[in-house]
Amino acid sequence: MFKTIRGKIIFNFLIILISVFLLFSIISYRVLGNHLTVAQLNSQTSLAEALCKSIDYWKSNCEDISVDIVTDPYLQDSLLNIYDGGMTHREELADYLEKIKKSNTIIEDIFIVDKTYSILGTGDTAAVRPYVYDRISRSERYAGSAVWDSGYDTKSMILYRNINDIRYNPNDSLGYLFIQIDNNEILQLFNSYRLYGSQRFSLKGTRDGFEVTERGFFYNYYDNYINLLHSEITMGDWYLRTWSDKAIAMEPAIRLLKQLAAIVAASLVATVLFSLATTSRITKPIRKMREIMEYYGEGDFTAKVEIVGNDELARLGEGLNQMSEQISDLFDVVKEEENQRRKLELQTLVYQINPHFLYNTLDSVNILARQNKDDKVAEIVTDLSRLFRLGLHKGQDIIPVRDEIMHVTYYLKIQEIRFSEQLKWKIQVDESIMNQNMVKFILQPIVENAIYHGVKSKDEPGLITVAGYQQDNAIIFQVEDTGMGMEEELCREIEQKIHQDTIFDTEEGGFGLINVSQRIRLMYGVESGLFITSTLGQGTIVEIRLIGEVKV
Repeated sequence: MFKTIRGKIIFNFLIILISVFLLFSIISYRVLGNHLTVAQLNSQTSLAEALCKSIDYWKSNCEDISVDIVTDPYLQDSLLNIYDGGMTHREELADYLEKIKKSNTIIEDIFIVDKTYSILGTGDTAAVRPYVYDRISRSERYAGSAVWDSGYDTKSMILYRNINDIRYNPNDSLGYLFIQIDNNEILQLFNSYRLYGSQRFSLKGTRDGFEVTERGFFYNYYDNYINLLHSEITMGDWYLRTWSDKAIAMEPAIRLLKQLAAIVAASLVATVLFSLATTSRITKPIRKMREIMEYYGEGDFTAKVEIVGNDELARLGEGLNQMSEQISDLFDVVKEEENQRRKLELQTLVYQINPHFLYNTLDSVNILARQNKDDKVAEIVTDLSRLFRLGLHKGQDIIPVRDEIMHVTYYLKIQEIRFSEQLKWKIQVDESIMNQNMVKFILQPIVENAIYHGVKSKDEPGLITVAGYQQDNAIIFQVEDTGMGMEEELCREIEQKIHQDTIFDTEEGGFGLINVSQRIRLMYGVESGLFITSTLGQGTIVEIRLIGEVKV
């Protein structure tokens, strides 16, 4: 996405800053939002409880007024004598009700229903008649207690109760009192305890049809329930429900997010400017190093990085300079090794010049020996011819284990004739590894070394044993002799030399232990090689480990 380090650094800085902002904003919004929501709900509930106390006080006051009216001796006498007073008496009773209305501001209208179910009052008796007649039976059921109900219009409420004969027969009803009260009495109390302008209230009775509910209460209550904060308080046979918009509580959190966004925007600009200035100090030395690397790619290792300061980039420059020097030295070593390899190739070519002439000559010697009935010479010549054929092996370096064992066998047979009774030998190789491939000319130098430095150094006969077997993913050969052996210190010294990576010239008459070890490590890896154990006066064991597949 970004091809330069500067772009990547700036991009990463921005991603980190934005990620931190988003994480902080989400956590802050949730924590602050929960706190504000709980605080708003607690405040709303506290105000609702105070509102309930005011409503309860107002309700008690209204009911006390109704008790004063129904127990007024004048009203009691007027209703007892309602049949005897005539029209004049009714007019006086109507004037009495008008005075009560004027003396109590909470009363919008007041009505009396006598035993004849005639209605007297301060308002439109014809309009109120159906409502009043429908409530008389309920008033009887409440046996003189105050009953609250919604009014016969949507703007008022009604408080009604029985008017019993308190002086002569308390169980006898003289009539019914109906007091009409404007809903604004309750609505004004709602306004006094409103937390927010959008908050709505609903006051309802639990056993009657009384209800004062603000407009819009149920519309949002049902359609937007999850986004509202709800409080409900019961007070006797009434209960108050109220809700407020949760979004109002979240407004401070939203303002905080906006402020954080502005801060982050400014921080982003500052981060970009700071990153440009900072990355320039980093990328400039890196560009210089890249230019030096281009020189190295063209083979010019004389170019050096200018070291400034002592920071990581300076140490990187020092490492680059050291690397160029090491590569230059390595090139020299590679050239020298290449020269040595060419010498070996030329020497190999010399060994392979006209092999058929050598074979024909040996065959001629073999024929002459058999004609002269010298079987021992014929046998030696035959084994020597086969030894040379297997050694050259058509110029191939990788051969089957079987051919390598045959090569060693012919070599030992020739040496057995030479050393007569002084040399005994045996070969014990598992048949399971015979068809596996290996690097040729590995065993013969080891066997030769065992003869000349082991068996030959003793006056008594010696035994050479060649063993071979499979161990996990490795082929193991062991060449053991019963010669003089050596001290442990000398043994470790020889092992150290043969494990060195330095290329040695070939030894006179063969490859020697060192070159055999290097060929094994080159073709099989550094874990493979020669490993020597020896006991002075008892003999030596050389173990050859060929781990894994040979590298062609």
